[in-house]
Amino acid sequence: MPATLSDVARLAGVSEATASRALNGGRYVAAATRERVEAAVRQLDYLPHRAARDLSRAQTATIALLVHHAQYPAHGEGTFSERVLAGVAAALAEHGYDLLYLPIGDDAGSRLRSLAAVHEGRTDGAILVGPAFPAEGIASLAGSDRPLVLIDNRFPGIDAVLADNRAGTTELAQHLLEVHGYRRLACLAGPATWPSTAERVAALRSIARRAGATIQVVHAEETTMRDGSEAVGRLRDPWPDAIVAVNDAMALGAMHRLRTVPSRRRPAVVGHDDIAWAQLSTPPLTTVRVDEAAMGAAAVALLLGRINAKDEESLPVRDVRVPVDLRLRQSCGCSGHPSWNGRLRGGRPKRSSVPAGT
Repeated sequence: MPATLSDVARLAGVSEATASRALNGGRYVAAATRERVEAAVRQLDYLPHRAARDLSRAQTATIALLVHHAQYPAHGEGTFSERVLAGVAAALAEHGYDLLYLPIGDDAGSRLRSLAAVHEGRTDGAILVGPAFPAEGIASLAGSDRPLVLIDNRFPGIDAVLADNRAGTTELAQHLLEVHGYRRLACLAGPATWPSTAERVAALRSIARRAGATIQVVHAEETTMRDGSEAVGRLRDPWPDAIVAVNDAMALGAMHRLRTVPSRRRPAVVGHDDIAWAQLSTPPLTTVRVDEAAMGAAAVALLLGRINAKDEESLPVRDVRVPVDLRLRQSCGCSGHPSWNGRLRGGRPKRSSVPAGT
């Protein structure tokens, strides 16, 4: 009876999935493991079923979009994930590709079902949205034959698309410090390991240090409205003049919590992303607009570039930065909104555009 892949895996002391990746040139297979698998193939005289292998590699003209549902719920006008989804869908339609939307929950079953859709060859590649995906999940997907692109996240050896976080935060902080004269800043942030959080916090610290301003940073496990509200409760004296949230959800949560604070102590509040709710808050939220649709389109371009490449492995890993735009509204004090902060200095609004980074 001819040897099977299961026989090869058993002799090499690895799982069938690892044996398959080793034989198909998949990433993240240690050299020693690959050698054991190849030795087992030679010893057993194993011949892979060519038809099955070719079928697994056949293109499906379908791309998977995996979104961490707890972090980016797919409802509500103008959410981050909705705008990314719109950009991805439009770009794929131009190239004749279908979209398979896979929301990922916190439960193991949800993650496994979505990963299986990619591993089993039902898609030509995948785009992962958000920094909440565990490293082992990304590594598992990267080990398949299907190319992968990350949005708002980073992983070694994987193409990524991010906003120009440092430029946007720098311009926002300069406005707070130079136009309004705030000297005590607070930053409401997500996990320090999340790339966008880390870059925005680093930029804020840098500009505050150069300006001689103080800054306190409060990290939360997520970046939701609830996290923003709870983070305000962990602020310490000296009470800040201005709060910089790493996204609009945290900023809106902070503003809701601050309504319980006497008006004379309410700091300015600013965010990042410019979701639809930012303009509807009271006062309207000053924020850095991120073009999520452009991020989705950029991710599609990277992914299709790898899918269509003759030698995909020879392509360099790319880090694409999407330009951002500062949107000045009343929450930073530009209009001296009387119900929010009586001490605001009423700087003159000026719209500006931040160029793309490198």
